[in-house]
Amino acid sequence: MSTDTKAIIGTIVGTGVVMAGLLSAQISSGNASLNTRIDDVNNRIDDVYGRIDDVNNRIDDVIDEMHRRMDRIEARLDRFDERLRAVEIAFGKVDQRLETLERAILPTASPPPAD
Repeated sequence: MSTDTKAIIGTIVGTGVVMAGLLSAQISSGNASLNTRIDDVNNRIDDVYGRIDDVNNRIDDVIDEMHRRMDRIEARLDRFDERLRAVEIAFGKVDQRLETLERAILPTASPPPAD
């Protein structure tokens, strides 16, 4: 083999080795880049789940507050019903006393004359 042939083969082999090295580096850096992007997507998905949890917690808080307010409204209505019933009873007593007084004070109507 001549020196020129050896030089050409050496150049071809050397170029192939360099190309293989560059390709390998590119693939490994591409994988690292891809892995980084996948990690970014995973982090964003985790953020979305975190926000959904926050929204769910806020909704639960609103529902709990609504239940507390409804309980207070029901308690007020119960007290209102009790007071209204007491007024009805007192009014009935006054009405009964008025009827008693009317019977005692007002003369009874005389019967109509017979024809």
